[in-house]
Amino acid sequence: MAQLSSYVNELASALRRREGRQAADLLSLNSNAGLVARSLAASGRPVPSGGPLAALPEGWPPLVAAYLRCMVAQNNGERAAACKEYREYADGLASMLNADKGVESEWMIPIALGAASGLKVLSELADEELSRKGLTANMMSECAITLQAFFRGLSTSKSSQVKKDASVAIVCVMMKVYFKLNAINNCKQPLQQIEVARLFDNAKQAHKVTLRYYTGRLAAYDEDFQKADEHLSYAFEHCLSAAPNNLRRVLRYLIPVKMLLGVLPRPQLLQRYGLTEYEPIRQAVAGGDLSLLLKTLEENQVRFIQTGVFLLLDKLQLVVVRRLFRKCALVNAEMNPAKAHQVPLALLDAALQQQGIEKDPLELQCLLANLIFRKYVKGYLAYKSRVVVLAKTDAFPQLSAVQLSDPFTA
Repeated sequence: MAQLSSYVNELASALRRREGRQAADLLSLNSNAGLVARSLAASGRPVPSGGPLAALPEGWPPLVAAYLRCMVAQNNGERAAACKEYREYADGLASMLNADKGVESEWMIPIALGAASGLKVLSELADEELSRKGLTANMMSECAITLQAFFRGLSTSKSSQVKKDASVAIVCVMMKVYFKLNAINNCKQPLQQIEVARLFDNAKQAHKVTLRYYTGRLAAYDEDFQKADEHLSYAFEHCLSAAPNNLRRVLRYLIPVKMLLGVLPRPQLLQRYGLTEYEPIRQAVAGGDLSLLLKTLEENQVRFIQTGVFLLLDKLQLVVVRRLFRKCALVNAEMNPAKAHQVPLALLDAALQQQGIEKDPLELQCLLANLIFRKYVKGYLAYKSRVVVLAKTDAFPQLSAVQLSDPFTA
């Protein structure tokens, strides 16, 4: 009990002095409370609801009790139980912030931010444990609800700009949780609130990079590849060079977006950041090799799906076919200069057959019609004569001008 009393007195002193950073350290998942938890776990005693905790300021004893129960459960390797207790602690903090919309509770911001990050970590570990046991893994979903409460408590403050600025850090954690849950549409509202309130400019650089990264991924999901390129490029250019894993994470999405816009990565870049699985895709796009692209997508399907880039890479099929058809147009211009703008479908059919890809006449016509409709190629398809009549100028426009999104789902 002496260890518990010492810890509680130190925490109570920090809370009364409103030393937010010191209190946040004492309430973190790596604090001295771990020693108290080991002592309680070894003795088999439960966390007291009164006793030493009575020394804490009003409202704090039940929160700290829940936090200590979390630490004891974590010490015992009970991740789901630890997460449940920690969420009770975090919910209590969020309620405090929502009860005071002014400047009086600004000192609690470091505690709230630490709780948000800690809850996300514990929720992931708890869901892993529950999945292994064959139980419903819903801790991350519950975590998202608590994060929304934190966001409301900070972003809706009427008189505290400090709180509003701090809400950006909560949104960064929310983005990670929503993408983990594949609840991507939930990202839009908090991001819009940040944009409307103009909180991005005052955010820390690390938070700016994180927001740009997830905004870029969201734009790619919505098939707005110009916007995705802008945000992901910002994230890559402003990410710390000392964080190669983060740089690799950004490039994993930036590279497919760039290729969709006609910009191929250098082989040295792929080698440097350990993204060599993109090298055959780069070669396929550069050479118009549809067979190589399809083979690479099939061989790496599980990896690409797990990292969330499979659908982006699959969209490169039309980019590759466009490249191949452009080669066919050049060959036709050399063989028949008088009809350089009339490219027989048979040329593309033969080129695909050389790659081991068989297309019946209707499939081939649909493929070329899709290229024309999405503006990969300027011209029209003459069905009777089975030729594509190309525009005399700019028949193959820049990929940045192409309609990459699906017009039927826009």
